[in-house]
Amino acid sequence: MTVLFNDFNSDTLGLRLTARAIDPLQEQEITETIPGIQGSIDYSNMFGQRLFQPQTVTYTFQKYIYDVVERSRQETIIRNSLAKFGLSRLYDSYLPENYYLLAKCSSPSVTNDPQYQKLTVTLAFTCNPPFMFCELQEGNDIWDTFNFDYDVSQETSFNVSGSQTVTLINNGSAAIQPKIVVTGSVSVTANGNTVNFTAGTYENTLIYLLCGENSFQLSGSGTINFVFYKELVL
Repeated sequence: MTVLFNDFNSDTLGLRLTARAIDPLQEQEITETIPGIQGSIDYSNMFGQRLFQPQTVTYTFQKYIYDVVERSRQETIIRNSLAKFGLSRLYDSYLPENYYLLAKCSSPSVTNDPQYQKLTVTLAFTCNPPFMFCELQEGNDIWDTFNFDYDVSQETSFNVSGSQTVTLINNGSAAIQPKIVVTGSVSVTANGNTVNFTAGTYENTLIYLLCGENSFQLSGSGTINFVFYKELVL
């Protein structure tokens, strides 16, 4: 089993995984108690999706090194390979192919055990919700990488002449704000928001893809490409 995090590569370092643990998924609940109404009202889905707390993935590795000097050297290498990086991509062999976690190594621990002549490395990574991100753009036509459990075959680029309605599917577990690339002049209406685009590349707009099918109304003249990546809970 391999764990990759920037300069840290468990295989290259010769570390053997002995344990992998994931904290339970915790929802970020928004509730309110109103006088005269029994129980409480749950507003957790008011933004069109469930919201989650950061999640921790913990790995424990061991490596037997009989020379005390070499154990100390390896300990220094491991600590320094983790210390200089903040929030970064984390890969491990248990994830589906072409997926990664966006994480920070929050509490690395390396124990040098002279009695059993081994290093024990415990790494806890705090992962950003929704925890697992796909590297492949939605709508790609790379058949060899198609995952029948998660992927959807769909068009994400459109020629616009007049008015038309298109459907985009977000098969992930979180709302996505796509990057939008436009030539010409195109107006987009989706999920209650309308934005007029001229030629250019746009990010951080009012256009969102909620989970499931999204109906987009396009009008104008030109082309439009929606660039987005699937996000799944771990």
